[in-house]
Amino acid sequence: MTSTRYLIAAGAALISIAAATATAHADYVLTDTIAVPPSPSNVQPGGAFSSFDISYFDPSTQLDYVADRSNAAVDIFSAQTNSYVGRIGGTCCLFSGQTSSTSTSGPDGVQVINLPGQHQVYAGNGPSNLLGFNITSNPANNPQFASTFTSGKFRVDEMSFDPNTNRLLVANNADSPAFATLINAKTGAIIKGNITIPGAAPGDGMEASDYNAKTHTFFVALPSIGGDKSGGIAEIDPATGNVLRVISLASLGIASYSPTGLAIAANGQILLGNGNATGGTVILDPTAASPLVKVIPQVSGEDQVWYDPKTGRWFIAARFNPGGPVLGIVASNSDLFLQNVMTTANDHSVAVDPISGEVFVPLGADPTNTICPNGCIGVFTDNVAAVPEASTWAMMILGFAGVGFIAYRRKAKPAFRFA
Repeated sequence: MTSTRYLIAAGAALISIAAATATAHADYVLTDTIAVPPSPSNVQPGGAFSSFDISYFDPSTQLDYVADRSNAAVDIFSAQTNSYVGRIGGTCCLFSGQTSSTSTSGPDGVQVINLPGQHQVYAGNGPSNLLGFNITSNPANNPQFASTFTSGKFRVDEMSFDPNTNRLLVANNADSPAFATLINAKTGAIIKGNITIPGAAPGDGMEASDYNAKTHTFFVALPSIGGDKSGGIAEIDPATGNVLRVISLASLGIASYSPTGLAIAANGQILLGNGNATGGTVILDPTAASPLVKVIPQVSGEDQVWYDPKTGRWFIAARFNPGGPVLGIVASNSDLFLQNVMTTANDHSVAVDPISGEVFVPLGADPTNTICPNGCIGVFTDNVAAVPEASTWAMMILGFAGVGFIAYRRKAKPAFRFA
């Protein structure tokens, strides 16, 4: 039995090594591209896909929704087939498209909602308009049910959703001061408008937000607070729309930061995107007495960031990263930097399919874009995904242990001799 105990002990060690390796290593590569067809509203030379904003992935249908300003539409792409399947808009006057100013362009932020009997997509537009659509089984047919004016002068930008209260928090980032609006997601009606940050200065801005299942509150990124260019985050109550607190990065010793993207992991920690090309990327724990968890120095200059619950990883669209634009990957469970993958100029949007593990990154049309000069959607996958998970290793080791035990029993069994 001693040899069996050794085998099981060795197996346990291998399981630990396998689990650590799976957590600490990633090898994402570009494996596919998806062409973006021009719409009737596209006025770019050659119908190029050159201007876009935020993406959102719907895991229930494995569809990626991309705010495409070049085509004045929300484009829809399938992770099952890695293909374009339809769009919302693209004909006259639904979305603003790319105007002379980003502040009035649209679509901007995108949010998909999945509740029983409620499957919707919302998209921000300029000026100060939020549009809601019912998602049907046909990706090319998503009838509009809401058009909500949030009483600002400029675009409705990024947003997030609380499934418990069925409410959206949407931001008018370019208004002065910037403000948020609390929306009834089922109807599109305003619950509370003009939610501003105490002490906000003109030009402070208000960027990405996310719902934290640990605190049951929204958190929103603030590029600056009262003119302090380090910025921070604000916590907002989904029930009332009240600002509960503001966490300044300057108070945590972080200077020259410009919070942009924001994504919350299953453990409640926040990865806060940094719009500046230097300073790294900050991870915060809003439940801790000292919220600063770690600074990731290997990646900076991002816009949208995304959390994948299946892998437990954050994905960072860092267009201003020193040395060139990258897709950064960070493990939320260990707070370890895993990888930077080179992308193309101005790539600032990312969304992940938790089922296939594919990462969707819009690659804009640009003379330096050698992958798809007219623009496309880049699909990245992890080569390490082929390595067995820790649970698979466990089954294999137990199998080896069983074989070893049987072999031991056979060896130990006395042989029968015939007289």
